[in-house]
Amino acid sequence: MNSNMFEKANEMFKKSNTVHLGVVDEKGYPVVMSMSLINPETISEVFLSTTLNSNKAKNIQKNNKVSVCCNTKDNNITLVGEAEILTDQEAKSKCWQNWFIEVYPGGKTDPNYCVIKFTTKRASLYIDDEVAEFEIGND
Repeated sequence: MNSNMFEKANEMFKKSNTVHLGVVDEKGYPVVMSMSLINPETISEVFLSTTLNSNKAKNIQKNNKVSVCCNTKDNNITLVGEAEILTDQEAKSKCWQNWFIEVYPGGKTDPNYCVIKFTTKRASLYIDDEVAEFEIGND
């Protein structure tokens, strides 16, 4: 892994507000949606929120192989990995954002509020006219 590119990607990620999440739907087709990042720190793990009864949550529960993409005008981060739906109160509280109350009127304990935890398996980066592809954390 190119550690310089990894660090550049982490810095770009920390400045991002939105990513594009790609899931596979019930008919086997890719579906991509924009989502707000929750406290982005590193490209190794990504946290997002959704409603438990959403199509994206249902699709992830059926097929957890997903992709996350983040881009600026000149740079791109594409991550491929696995997602899981977290419903435990610790994860929900840790990821809570005050503006979520608009979507989850029950607050942190709203039964329909859940967290998507995405774990990166491989990354494709195009940053500052450099290209890097590598695996992350694979056994």
